[in-house]
Amino acid sequence: MSEAIVRAICAEFNIEIVRMNEYPKPGQTRALATMGRILGTHGEGHLRLVVSTLAETKGNDGLMTEVSLWAVSDLILACSAWVENNASEWFEAWDEIPMGWLMWRCQELVPVVKQRHALVGMMYLMLTSRRERNIAGDRQPDYSFMRRVRKAEEEPSAADVRRQQMIEAGQKLLEVKAALPHGAFLQWIEAESGMNYHVVMHYMRLAKAEADQQERSAA
Repeated sequence: MSEAIVRAICAEFNIEIVRMNEYPKPGQTRALATMGRILGTHGEGHLRLVVSTLAETKGNDGLMTEVSLWAVSDLILACSAWVENNASEWFEAWDEIPMGWLMWRCQELVPVVKQRHALVGMMYLMLTSRRERNIAGDRQPDYSFMRRVRKAEEEPSAADVRRQQMIEAGQKLLEVKAALPHGAFLQWIEAESGMNYHVVMHYMRLAKAEADQQERSAA
């Protein structure tokens, strides 16, 4: 009976249930058993709201996994007054939540806490922050900072780039010093490098420190 209810709710929101050995695409789920447990714990109306929250908000219909379904269920319970009093605002808030990215990031916490609990905390903060700003009449929060964070994590900072350039210059200077006769390097600096002696020494120290660090890491 419970499976029939789950299938009926999925059909209501055009969600296809696929086999466990299939990777679900947007509009599909293989978490039939999970939805059955949510149904048994909280009832049909609650499950319908869980499914609709994912199926009818932007970019979330491909995220119907055990973790996300339980996380949405937890959040509906935590925000029950909001859902009951202003369901349309609830769905609008979910349109702005980068849920897929949050699910990916909270995997890093799995050795410490359950992914479900980490995801609930992240999304609760975003949802309630948005609502509080709306109530106060302030502008809606801009989550574009998360894209900037991702970009910053993927790309080195200007300081990192500069440091790497200095290390590479120091490595070349060390090669030049090793190739010259003893005592000739200072003359080379003054005549050929076009660089200040103290700058040259700084670059070489950075290169040596980097080489030492790599050697310790490899040991």
